[in-house]
Amino acid sequence: MSSSQQYRRYRGLWMVNMVMENLHRHLYRFMIIDLLLGILILSGVLASVPYYILTILLLPVFAAISFKNKRKNGDKLGMMLLFILSITFLLVGLQDLAGDSNAQMIQGILLVMLSVSTFRRIRTIRDPIYKNWYGNLEQKNIQSQSQLEEGEVLATCPSCLTLLAVIPEKLSEDDECPHCDGKLVN
Repeated sequence: MSSSQQYRRYRGLWMVNMVMENLHRHLYRFMIIDLLLGILILSGVLASVPYYILTILLLPVFAAISFKNKRKNGDKLGMMLLFILSITFLLVGLQDLAGDSNAQMIQGILLVMLSVSTFRRIRTIRDPIYKNWYGNLEQKNIQSQSQLEEGEVLATCPSCLTLLAVIPEKLSEDDECPHCDGKLVN
C-alpha cells in the first residue's frame, strides 16, 4: 500500500470517526434536553411524591451519563431512556390534545411530534454502524472501511438521522433518503 493510499485510508477513518463523534454528541444533547423536558412535564406528579422516591430520577441521569461516556450497555440504557421519554411525551401529548383550550391542543401536537422525533433517535442508536463504533469493537474500522466504496463518507439524513454512505460530490438537490424520503440536500 502506497503512502498516499495509507493517507487516504487514515483520513477516511478519521472522517468516519468525526462524523460518529458528532452524531454521538447530538444524541446525548437531545437525550439530556428530552430528559429535562420530561422532568418538567412530570413535575406536577413528582411534587406529590415523597422525597426518598425522587431518587428514582437518578436512574435516567445514570443512563444518560453511561451513554455519554460510552460505557458497556450505555447504548441500551440510552435507548430505554429515549423509549420511556417517547412514550411519556406521546401519552401527555394525547391527553393535551383532548383538552379544551387551543394552547393545550398546540402543546399536545408539539409533544406528539417530540415523541416521534425521540423515537427516531432510537433507530439511529440501533444502526449497526453506530453500534460498532459505540462498542469500540476491534473490527469496527475494517468493517466500516470495507462497507464504504471509494469516495464514500458516512453522513446522516437531516430529517430522520439515519446513517447513510454518500459520495458528497455526486449529491444533488433531488436525492432523497431511502428511509424517510426526505431531501438529503437542503
